[in-house]
Amino acid sequence: MTEPNPLTFTREEYATRLVRVRERMEKAGIDVLLTTVPENIVYLTGYSTLGYFTYQILILSLDQDPILLTRALNVEKAQVDSCLRNIEGYTDTDDPDDATYRTLQKYRLISKRISNQDDAWFFSVGRYKKLLRHLQVTELPDGSGVVEQVRKVKSRQEIAHIREAGGYCEASLRAAIEAVVPGATDNDVAAAAYHALYRAGSEFLGHEAQFVAGPAAGLGFECARRRPIRPDDVVYMEAGGTHNRYNCMLSRTVFVGTPNPRLMAAAEASRDALNAAKDAIRPGVTSHEVDLAARTVMRKAGFARYFMHRTGYSIGIGVPPDWGEGRIMSINENDRTVLEPGMCFHLIPDLKLVNEGGVVFSESVVVTETGYEHLSRFPQDIVRR
Repeated sequence: MTEPNPLTFTREEYATRLVRVRERMEKAGIDVLLTTVPENIVYLTGYSTLGYFTYQILILSLDQDPILLTRALNVEKAQVDSCLRNIEGYTDTDDPDDATYRTLQKYRLISKRISNQDDAWFFSVGRYKKLLRHLQVTELPDGSGVVEQVRKVKSRQEIAHIREAGGYCEASLRAAIEAVVPGATDNDVAAAAYHALYRAGSEFLGHEAQFVAGPAAGLGFECARRRPIRPDDVVYMEAGGTHNRYNCMLSRTVFVGTPNPRLMAAAEASRDALNAAKDAIRPGVTSHEVDLAARTVMRKAGFARYFMHRTGYSIGIGVPPDWGEGRIMSINENDRTVLEPGMCFHLIPDLKLVNEGGVVFSESVVVTETGYEHLSRFPQDIVRR
């Protein structure tokens, strides 16, 4: 019988990842690590679900197979979509916190040195407090970053998935640009982009793609909202693609009619800053050095005051609300993290000019032994429509 969703990677690769996580656990003095981070669950087990908004927790120990506790509705999917042997379910009338404690009891893990991933978005303070009461302790050691540090450098197979996502992203952005005409709306642009995205083969994105027309593009994290594209508008485009939960991003700016000179200069600065950041990438340099390369371009172009954010962030596995791995690493000021081959980044030195518009050039790259390679390709022209 054909598997509904074959494993994304070989069982050997999942086993290697688990070994590396266990090495970090042992070094940190952790016997049992609890994580509810969906990306960590995908990384270590292959299990991916849209139902991650309901409680699920992966229990990692040094001497037993990983255990997934999930909603009963999701158990069968986890059985066919993962490399897991131990899957436990709780019903909608169960208390998930009680089920967590029962699972720890069942696998005789209660007396072990248990650590919780405190920075997990899907594990509330209330749940944490209830778990502490069950365990009769006042706190648990924080295991944040144990899995993420293993995820930081991608394997060849992971990079191949990001490249596939990059192809979807290119198709989406190409369709979006073609849809920009006066009289259309930014919803029309988004519709064309998403149609092409899914036709190309993408899954749901880890973050809403951004296609924004006019002055609204000068606001952070705006999305399509039925805005008409008017003559002399600028359209901000940040596209994405997702392949087996691996994400790739790509951004461009489109000018309609006669460009606003200041926004055109800003677009050129964004493009130049992107290229400066890419040229600074090689093994051994720091995140700060790459960020500084982009920031220097912005300062010389006169846009430093608008460039108030990081230059880029790590990419790989992502589910909503975030398609990036900023929790793992960002390309940022004063970040002394050293770049290594296999690290993947989305570089996005965009500029938001309130009441005027937004401009952006962004690309996704992988660090190589000698520099970098693109994970998606697209012309760097400033498009005029």
